[in-house]
Amino acid sequence: MSKSKKNIEVSLETKNVNGEEREVLFVGKQEAGYLRTIEDEKFEAVFDDDNVFKVKSLDEGIELLISQYNLHKG
Repeated sequence: MSKSKKNIEVSLETKNVNGEEREVLFVGKQEAGYLRTIEDEKFEAVFDDDNVFKVKSLDEGIELLISQYNLHKG
């Protein structure tokens, strides 16, 4: 028997935290991390305080946060 597929909603919301604009990624209702701009075309993907990654694009950051979420919390 195969498992049935389960659809999970992924959303991206812009939030202002301490004067810094962040793109917060939610998987379902849980926060998976956030992305912040560090230079014109460079971003940081922050999963938690110990896991901060430099990425080249917003899409790359989203993919990275989803994979980290699946690895650690999923």
